[in-house]
Amino acid sequence: MTQDFSIGALADRTGVTPNVLRTWENRFGFPTGRRTATGHRRFTEVDVLLVNEVLAARERGVPLPLAVDAVLQRARHERGESVHATLVREFPDLRPQRLGKSVLLAASHAIEDECLARADRSVVLGTFQEGHEYAQSRHRWDELARTATWSAVLADFDDGREADPAAKPARCQLPDGSPMRREWTVAVLSQTFAAVLAAWEVPSPEGRPSTYEAVITMRRSAALAAARVIVGAARSAGATPPQDVDELLAAPASGETTLPDADRVLLRVLERMDARQKVRAR
Repeated sequence: MTQDFSIGALADRTGVTPNVLRTWENRFGFPTGRRTATGHRRFTEVDVLLVNEVLAARERGVPLPLAVDAVLQRARHERGESVHATLVREFPDLRPQRLGKSVLLAASHAIEDECLARADRSVVLGTFQEGHEYAQSRHRWDELARTATWSAVLADFDDGREADPAAKPARCQLPDGSPMRREWTVAVLSQTFAAVLAAWEVPSPEGRPSTYEAVITMRRSAALAAARVIVGAARSAGATPPQDVDELLAAPASGETTLPDADRVLLRVLERMDARQKVRAR
């Protein structure tokens, strides 16, 4: 097989007729392939894999538009996108804030505590800059993973020696050059609750406290976008999310977090910050 091939060959490889493939391209911009100087579309093995992923999703009952969207999102995210950059790009009304580490810890733990309190089989995802930072929170993530539908953490796990994509939570090695190696992310997604914290560390002079540019929201569409990025990266690192995760990520962003739920998370943040302030004042 040559490196690229015609739509007819793509049809032969996938069992989808050329007419159907052209209909998909007109409706969804998929499969894209590449256009030659003479205007003909050429496709590769990657296109075969993507079309087969759409077919597999359809067999599971996922509607065609959602199946195509999920596959395209995953393909883009598996190239190693930044969670923070994705949120800023796709949700320009979310204004990033410069925050210190103690505030982010309070917000992260508040989201995690709300997830544990709800016990509603969430998908729980996190990114850490380095493995030792995850190790400091491992007891929390072990408990989160125990009742989650699926959980994964991504970091530089000592050059991969501590990574284990089959563990619970899945420990996935971030590749060299991944923008997520400088990020701090917590994303929680279930049928009734969604929240995401995504931050990147701002370079600062040696000896100065760490500062992060952060986006924190309980908007379901934003949590869904973040989860797609992280799950795509986890899959590239060898993890295999269960079918329930794929179905949740393919579903439309309906069922926004309620105001009482958001209030509870905010109060958890304030409670943790107040407790830390009292300890410092002693």
